[in-house]
Amino acid sequence: HTMITDDDWYNPTIHCSTGSKLPVEESTMPHLSILKKYINKQMRITLPDGRVVQGTFICYDYQGNVLMNNADGRSPEEAAAAAARAAAIAAGQADVGDEAPAMHLGMIMVKPQHIVRCEVEESTLLVA
Repeated sequence: HTMITDDDWYNPTIHCSTGSKLPVEESTMPHLSILKKYINKQMRITLPDGRVVQGTFICYDYQGNVLMNNADGRSPEEAAAAAARAAAIAAGQADVGDEAPAMHLGMIMVKPQHIVRCEVEESTLLVA
């Protein structure tokens, strides 16, 4: 049995069943440290049932949970229609106009086991 606690808010540790304490460090979890450069960028996550959520990626934890702000959700059908419309606009075959609004979800957390696909728009650096 393993448990994580925040001995200090800046110094989280993992408490193992053997009694040992391991620091949660970037060097021990390099697969998560690659996410750091995408903080404050627009992220789109596809869920196992085909729904798509999109919002501002604001943080992650050592378990790989993703926290997004100002997230909107679309059904699989709505997501496919929005992607086709975006492609048509990019190709100059459609005008930018009103599209069906997505359901506003606000701030959400997505567990890593529910992430089928994750996309980040590199050009959307948001400045607070």
